[in-house]
Amino acid sequence: MLFIKSLFTSSTAQVALFALVSLMLLPGCSSSPSSNDVNKQTAKDPSLDGMNKDIVDLVSLDTNRANNSTSISASSTDTHNVYLEQASQRLADVPASVLSQYQQAISHMKNQQWQAANSLFDKVIAAQPQLSGAYVNKAIIAMDLQQLDQADALLVQAIAVNNNNPYAHQIKANIARRQGQYAQAEQGYLTALTLWPQYPQAQLNLAILLELYRGKLLQARQYYLAYLVNQPNDEQAKRWLAGVEIKIQRAGLTLPDNANGAG
Repeated sequence: MLFIKSLFTSSTAQVALFALVSLMLLPGCSSSPSSNDVNKQTAKDPSLDGMNKDIVDLVSLDTNRANNSTSISASSTDTHNVYLEQASQRLADVPASVLSQYQQAISHMKNQQWQAANSLFDKVIAAQPQLSGAYVNKAIIAMDLQQLDQADALLVQAIAVNNNNPYAHQIKANIARRQGQYAQAEQGYLTALTLWPQYPQAQLNLAILLELYRGKLLQARQYYLAYLVNQPNDEQAKRWLAGVEIKIQRAGLTLPDNANGAG
């Protein structure tokens, strides 16, 4: 079953430049999975089909704030997003011509005109190599074209120029998960959540990873709960939460109160 959730839209008036980001629930394998697990394991990578309503959100391109945090709580109520907080300052000196090229590239992405979009993103990178959003968008295109190694390399570049980009860490974690690098994927999701503690896609993907591939049922439950605080109408996630709670009880573990898990 395809499961795709859209991200939040930034409406900050000062932000003139955007980066395209997407949620990807990636396939995997497990021994003797339940039907509930199969539903999660076989969730497909979304293409950019129907992206306006299903997949993407437009967020500011880049920021320049140092990340001083090293860990977060799954139940954190911290709503800050390190990446967005100084977006207008980061973009203040970006020439109008580069802004225009970036916006045109986004338009080409919406129309799945990959070559044209990539060409414009390359021009943006040549002019402003310190901005990570273009690398992330090129990585998303590469993933849609099933070029995972290229996508991963582009995300490495995005993180190198701005380690505070949570979307780069989230998408890179998705690739690691798909490649069976579960410890690396877990760290990537945690890093994304350090930068944006209420990043919904990172919360949900981490919950799935912890449940199915890391055997950390109690922690998985915390992240499902944290996700549902801000996405209370996601019925599929509610079923997955119920499923992990059954697993916890069958494992003889103590099921914490919801208040302790949700924060």
